[in-house]
Amino acid sequence: MKSASPVYLHSIKDMNDLTGHTWHMEGLRVLIKKPEHAKPPFTHPFRTDSYWVLLVMDDSLTIQLNGEEHVVKENDLLIIPPHMVRQSDGTNNCKAACVAFTPDFLLDSGLSQRHIDLFEFLLNSRSTHLHLDPDDASRFMTLIALLQEKNFSRDQHPFSAEVVRHFFNVFQFELAGLYHKYSNQKKTVHDHKEEILWRFLGLLSKHIKTERSLLFYANRLYVTPKYLTQTVKKLTGKTAGKYIDDLVIVEAKNLLRDPSLSIAQVADLLYFSDQFFFSKFFKRYTGITPSNYRKSV
Repeated sequence: MKSASPVYLHSIKDMNDLTGHTWHMEGLRVLIKKPEHAKPPFTHPFRTDSYWVLLVMDDSLTIQLNGEEHVVKENDLLIIPPHMVRQSDGTNNCKAACVAFTPDFLLDSGLSQRHIDLFEFLLNSRSTHLHLDPDDASRFMTLIALLQEKNFSRDQHPFSAEVVRHFFNVFQFELAGLYHKYSNQKKTVHDHKEEILWRFLGLLSKHIKTERSLLFYANRLYVTPKYLTQTVKKLTGKTAGKYIDDLVIVEAKNLLRDPSLSIAQVADLLYFSDQFFFSKFFKRYTGITPSNYRKSV
């Protein structure tokens, strides 16, 4: 009896080896495959810690997602959520682009939190397959190529990270626009667990500066803290508590970039009891103190 192939986990950092390039942003990779390129190296079943937004511009490719075969044809757009098992047959000979980004990178951009209704499709546990008209596909490909160019770490541009983030924000809005255009404006149908995740992230965007208690969010969602944690972990690979802490750090970094605010004022705006506890929390999750982070940016 033939044994089943093991399912590997490839982090987004593993994609460094596919191009030989280094990148400005750790949680973002942009790969553009031309027809003459060799077959993709990931031909075995694998999971990854990142979203994949895959656009095919010429010919087609075949990919299996959780064992289900998808044929992605010319001008097709495929959005694959993290942790879905994927496998390529390795025989495609097409021009395609892949934008890969981690949930943490998406969270750090802030857009999906501030515009939760626009980006709820990213919370799906299933893939999304759309067929674009040629003009829309071409424009989106141009944007992807620009995002790739800006993220390649070829020079020492003083604002490289800011430039990449702005281009990624444009990419997000373009992706959301294409989704809503080609899904006929139909509201995404979530199952119960996906609905809880979507509502949890919406609550986070509104209350993160004042509420860090898991119990607060669980009560608002009429579930137990244990159920909330298990649900978020199952759909995203990250616990609800980790989402809360990560978003507090995002807010803290944004405030620390404002030189008019003292560290004590930042702590106060985030409802920490004092500067000491804020600094201790920040260093535990980032490895550096708020003052050193401020100096680095």
